[in-house]
Amino acid sequence: MSLNIGLDLCDDYITAYSYEDKVLVDVPAVICREKKDDLWYIGESAYRMALNGKGVLTDKLLSLLKKGGTSTIARKAYTAQQLLGRMISAVLWQLLNGRSPESIDRLVISLHTVEKPDMDSIIDAAEGSGIKRDRISIISHTDAFVYYTLSQSKELYANMTGLFDLSDEQLSFYKMKAVRGISRNSVVAECTDLEENFRIGILKKEAGSELGDRIMTDAAKRCLSGNIYSSVILTGKGFERTDWAKSFIEFVCRKRKVIYEKGLFAIGAAVCACHLSSGGAYPYLVFSDTSVTSEISVKVRLGEKNTRLVLIRSGQPWYNASAYAEVLLHEQDYIDIDIEPVDKNGVKRSARIMLDGFEKRPDRCTRVSIEIFMSSSDTMEITVRDMGFGDLFPASEAVVSEAVRL
Repeated sequence: MSLNIGLDLCDDYITAYSYEDKVLVDVPAVICREKKDDLWYIGESAYRMALNGKGVLTDKLLSLLKKGGTSTIARKAYTAQQLLGRMISAVLWQLLNGRSPESIDRLVISLHTVEKPDMDSIIDAAEGSGIKRDRISIISHTDAFVYYTLSQSKELYANMTGLFDLSDEQLSFYKMKAVRGISRNSVVAECTDLEENFRIGILKKEAGSELGDRIMTDAAKRCLSGNIYSSVILTGKGFERTDWAKSFIEFVCRKRKVIYEKGLFAIGAAVCACHLSSGGAYPYLVFSDTSVTSEISVKVRLGEKNTRLVLIRSGQPWYNASAYAEVLLHEQDYIDIDIEPVDKNGVKRSARIMLDGFEKRPDRCTRVSIEIFMSSSDTMEITVRDMGFGDLFPASEAVVSEAVRL
């Protein structure tokens, strides 16, 4: 039986969802070690140990990881990666109910914001749980929202689909539009972190509830104006109860379906994990705030025919986009990398990489490798190396690297 897991990782909570078992585990993202023994606790158990004075608590693990920080417990320094790895292991242990993490076919981790420097550290932490590295992927909340929505009934995304995520960390609004095309359907999605944030603890009091309701109603009126929304989805700790948001609920429920989904980003990540495990082509081309918006290619000649070798396709998440190819140089000492925006109003152009310092050889006797990876949503890093041509022309140490803005 396949086992595909989605895990939503944030500072306040870690949520994990098993696609096959339909089981959700949601715990506060805190970890505690006993002062005397090497015993570890997470979530509410960690809070209790710390309140009883028997343990040392560490929270906001994701922020600690981004800072490269450590936490000293019982005179021993633990890196944020080590603590996060223990946290992920404990959450998966609860979710798997006795099964080994090695049985997981795919683990997809969802983050609110994906940054390249953090990805390897997070994957390293998850790998420490016993999951093979090549089975671990990272996606953004925006992409998890898309995967979740497209796995639901089509009536939810017949027109626009909106999502409000309310937590103590932020209030965010997501919107998605499915565009049905002749050859392949597409999806356009984006996220906006709203300024109207508030601590959800204020909702425990009447005055705070009134303020929260007013803030949310104003935000909804602004975010939903100008478009027809088939549905609005609510997620996050702030919406676990909605008795405080009467005006907001009344507004968003007008002529549209409204649902609440706990752990939406973990569920969306699990849907993505299932898709990746299947190995098939996704039926939608997704363009989100994390997508590469241009197709990257190079002109090549195969036999007697000129053609284009596509290196990076548009619609890929930038943080997973990379390419490697080897070609022979033909009557040129440069490589032209073509950049074609998916937006029809965009201008197609080429980035010329001059091969200065490469040895001069007869035509078609210099093999070069082209390696490309995206360092951000709008910047690609290109490296071209001299690979030589067999024993006749050994490879040199010549290499050219450039960063090119899309």
